[in-house]
Amino acid sequence: MKKIFNVLLILFIISFTTRESFAVNKYTKHEYQIEMRDGVRLYTIVYSPIDTSEAHPILITRTPYSVGPYGKDKFKHLPSHLVDDEYIFVYQDVRGKFMSQGKYVNMRPYIPNKNGNQVDESSDTYDTIDWLVENIPNNNGNVGIYGISYPGFYSAMSLNDSHPALKAVSPQAPIADWFVGDDMHHNGAFTLTMAYIFFSSFGRERPYPTTKWNSRIVKLDTTSYEYFLKVGPLKRVNGNYFHGKIDFWNKCMIHGTYDEFWQSRNTLNYFDKVTPAVMTVGGWYDNEDLYGTLNTYQTIERKNKNNKNILVMGPWYHGGWARSDGNTFGDMRFGSNTSEFYREEMEKRFFEYYLEGKGNFDLPEAYVFETGKNVWHKYDEWPPNNAAWQPIYFSDNNGLTFIQERKSKIDFNEYISDPN
Repeated sequence: MKKIFNVLLILFIISFTTRESFAVNKYTKHEYQIEMRDGVRLYTIVYSPIDTSEAHPILITRTPYSVGPYGKDKFKHLPSHLVDDEYIFVYQDVRGKFMSQGKYVNMRPYIPNKNGNQVDESSDTYDTIDWLVENIPNNNGNVGIYGISYPGFYSAMSLNDSHPALKAVSPQAPIADWFVGDDMHHNGAFTLTMAYIFFSSFGRERPYPTTKWNSRIVKLDTTSYEYFLKVGPLKRVNGNYFHGKIDFWNKCMIHGTYDEFWQSRNTLNYFDKVTPAVMTVGGWYDNEDLYGTLNTYQTIERKNKNNKNILVMGPWYHGGWARSDGNTFGDMRFGSNTSEFYREEMEKRFFEYYLEGKGNFDLPEAYVFETGKNVWHKYDEWPPNNAAWQPIYFSDNNGLTFIQERKSKIDFNEYISDPN
């Protein structure tokens, strides 16, 4: 077993070195502090193709999770299916995170009709694009944005008051509403384990710009069930664990209903005048942001009749199209590398067409994978116009059924949870 592990480790190192060498041989790296309209500077890394025989489009990812590695001689893994197109790859630490200046605000609310130096994520994106197209040599004036999960949220927010150079946006597993359906609440129910673990590090305020990740205040050293049994009521969390240091946890405790705090962070309230082409991507087995994916697509579709708006849904967990081959989920097998198919036949072609003017872009309105039959379907709209809505019922054998069984005096189902 040790020999197998060593072989795999060697292969990983070789692969890592090869990909890094490829980036070093074809790209130059530059680091900038781009000034926003209010004077705050956002740390931005730009990988530009060494080949200057033609102009190249810009492809941006904005993230709260670090754009590292930092330093002009340290190169990031650039997306292998896109490097041959020689994009100018741009990675930015969002306001208040890692090496960027400013104060971080979770799901910073969008401000319509901004005045003076008012800022939000759409204005930071606009100012970034404006600087890039004016200052990065050899760009062709076309910009795209994409990202998964929280970076998917930042991609989606670029659609509000978008820069004229922004031609293509792909929000992937985007957060849309942290109370109704994504991450921290599902239908208003607080997702304790996720919020507790996530904010115990991500929610810590940094004293100054840094390349380092925050350490986690708490550590689960046993099963979640045993751990939270020991924690007890949520009102004890600050006294015994967080000590008031996690601002967003405090806000979650204060705002226990769907009030203005959460409503202002609901991205679905916006997207009124979308001009770039949009391709929203998600997975059927996404436990975190399936709600955001489907509702981002549907909101843009409902509010904007003239822009290109595409939905892609595959047999993936959260971000699985970028982190796995998409051939399996647990014991299920899907019969092909669905992730590679998506990256080569959908994502690559989407950006090629809208940023480079290449190819014949004939993707349907919705490209959806049907599990079980394990086939991709193309639809002119989503949901399909011939879809039949059917109620699903609890069955007496602890399953689900489309057939309503005999009436029962019991109108609920229950199960026993026994961690032992």
